[in-house]
Amino acid sequence: MRSWQRGLAVLSATITLAGMAAACGGDEGSGGPEVKPSAESGQGQIKDGGTLVYGQIDGVTQLDPNKISSAAQTQLQTLLWSGLSKWAPDNSAKPDLADSWEHSPDFKQWTFKLHPGVKYHNGKAFTAAEAKKNFDKVLEPNSTAQVAAKVNMVSSVTAKDDTTLVVDLKSPNPELPVDVIDVKMTDVDDLANINKTANGTGPYKLKNFVPDQVVELVRNDAYFRGKPHFDGVKIARYADTTAAQTALRSGDLQVMGAVTPDTVKNLATDGRKLLTAAEPAAYVVWELDTKSAPFNNPKAREALSYAANRQAMIDAGYAGYGLPTPGNVVVNPKNKHYDQSLPQHEFNLDKAKQLFAEAGVGQGATLTFWTKAGSNTEWTTIAQILQEDLKKIGINLDIQSNENSTWSAKFYPKGKQFPNLLAANYVSFTPLPDSYALSWFAGGSGTCECNWTPPKEYDDAVATIESKGDGPERDAAFKTAQRVLNRESPIIVLGSTAFLSVAQANVLGAWVQAEGTLHLEEAGFAA
Repeated sequence: MRSWQRGLAVLSATITLAGMAAACGGDEGSGGPEVKPSAESGQGQIKDGGTLVYGQIDGVTQLDPNKISSAAQTQLQTLLWSGLSKWAPDNSAKPDLADSWEHSPDFKQWTFKLHPGVKYHNGKAFTAAEAKKNFDKVLEPNSTAQVAAKVNMVSSVTAKDDTTLVVDLKSPNPELPVDVIDVKMTDVDDLANINKTANGTGPYKLKNFVPDQVVELVRNDAYFRGKPHFDGVKIARYADTTAAQTALRSGDLQVMGAVTPDTVKNLATDGRKLLTAAEPAAYVVWELDTKSAPFNNPKAREALSYAANRQAMIDAGYAGYGLPTPGNVVVNPKNKHYDQSLPQHEFNLDKAKQLFAEAGVGQGATLTFWTKAGSNTEWTTIAQILQEDLKKIGINLDIQSNENSTWSAKFYPKGKQFPNLLAANYVSFTPLPDSYALSWFAGGSGTCECNWTPPKEYDDAVATIESKGDGPERDAAFKTAQRVLNRESPIIVLGSTAFLSVAQANVLGAWVQAEGTLHLEEAGFAA
């Protein structure tokens, strides 16, 4: 979940973003976004020095990179820590701690060759044995590491020598270099002091951390990929959006993250740039408990999908910066693997009323909409649209706003019962062909809070996707999985979107990952 747990092509960025804007109403003056976004902040000569201040409304509560407790922490993932591989702007994996990798013909064994001479921030050598400790920690029984779901096919990890790591899998996986990106390497032996040391191998190291307030980083001059540009990076929490916007306009803040869409046109001025993903792989969703009434009945879930006026919700809640997904799947309609023939859940209150009645949700019934207080105000806007529409067919919607921890505790982690409830959320994945978006729903290993038990054809399709390379068999499996999601509606997917950030004109070299994380590790100020 982007707002809770998750986490992530230059060549096609202009086309994709233009398409997203067009899908939301066209150019300025015809109802679409007034400020055109970009996937990168710009190139040019960069100088060394200076401190970048990144502002956000939610605070960082802890620093274990493999146990993200809120979306506020994701900005640190690429600054303090490294993985075996890391994201490239085209959504592929490129070398990070591993310089290269190779696989067996059946994709069940991968060998990673690590970059020699890498050290943690405290000077301790990073070796294959250290990488093994991190994998073992993530995969230990009853692990609460969110990234464990991405690598649960790993059966064993062996340090063959200091720079050779062998990863054996229980089942084939052609996408393993992508799946291991979010296993961030930290000094497991010093994990008890993680909030004091944040001991990783990334381009910046920890200077100061005050939970829920500020995280201050300084440049890691010993960074194995070359000295980063900034002297330091400060992740600051602001009391509210007004305070953050004031700091941005005054120049005290260089980047503002998670900008509310309706304020973009007033912030992306004076040369400041609006940044968002080229092919957004974050989704605005309502999570449902498919084991409790009324959403244990697929017809009730389908009815809710038809009651969602997706276009109006994207326009009102996101100022048009998003793409409605009436196919009700966690695949961007611009993605080449999206099944264009999916039945569309177009807004249709008459059909919604009929399906609700067949599911036993009749006139006078009340559903509850669960959202957050003080942030994600777009969820409340969307809820109010749904509330008015459901009223037209005789169903009441009780909108309840809660503090962040109360909001998440209602339905997270999976297995909790939340009958009669729509839990507003973001889920963030990486674009297909990475299988994680689809395996999130898979029976047994999936971690969707919807508690859905998929039919065998779905799990079989995901297994095929995860074990086969490119080809007709895999393409057919992508279609099967999407068709089951479309038919069963285990969650309601409103639209594909990504968080918006606004950066000062002098910030160069930053780029936005598919799920919305702004990459600052190679960024700097214009010379």
